[in-house]
Amino acid sequence: MRIRKFWVALALAQCALPLGWAVKLGEAVPDVALRDCSGTEVRLAAYHQKAQAVILAEAPGARLAPAVVNATCRDLAALDTLVFRLAGDAQANRRFLEADPPATVLVDPGGVTRRLLPGQTLTGADLAGFVKLWQFGKTVYNGECVRCHGEDGDLHICEDVKPLAGIGRRLTQGQIREKLRMAPINDQYLIRGQFYSKEDVDAVIVYVAGL
Repeated sequence: MRIRKFWVALALAQCALPLGWAVKLGEAVPDVALRDCSGTEVRLAAYHQKAQAVILAEAPGARLAPAVVNATCRDLAALDTLVFRLAGDAQANRRFLEADPPATVLVDPGGVTRRLLPGQTLTGADLAGFVKLWQFGKTVYNGECVRCHGEDGDLHICEDVKPLAGIGRRLTQGQIREKLRMAPINDQYLIRGQFYSKEDVDAVIVYVAGL
């Protein structure tokens, strides 16, 4: 009887795992084991609706130096962003990503992937810049785009406007840029009768790619 219960419990646990763990832009991150800045093992779900976070997936056999981790955590705290490192074994880490680590993943407070950089584990100023670009894009989007597209990019109430939700899984950032139908004028871009700087455009493309 005990053996039977064991296999039933194991089967239920396997069913509870998300299908296809690999993180994707605009989709929920599986609730994998992480390590916080102090090295304590935590679950991502414990931080939902509290703060945005960055997950650092280190390359096999590589470990960030404690001083680097501490400095990175301080830098990101100023941006209201938590820093976590993937704490699973090698097999779990491979399931977390479509490719082998390293990688850097930005997750919003709702537990959704908003930026994904495969092949690099960013730290310090590089990681801060990675987060700031998304945050600035969010500011531009909320100020200029949300009326027609909605907070999650799923509205199409304005004429000739298509939903943006999931666009980062269908198009590259270069292809999204082409869809904007921009008219360059001096050092600005004219989009739907409004002028935007290059910085505005670059940042909002990054943000939209994660919707």
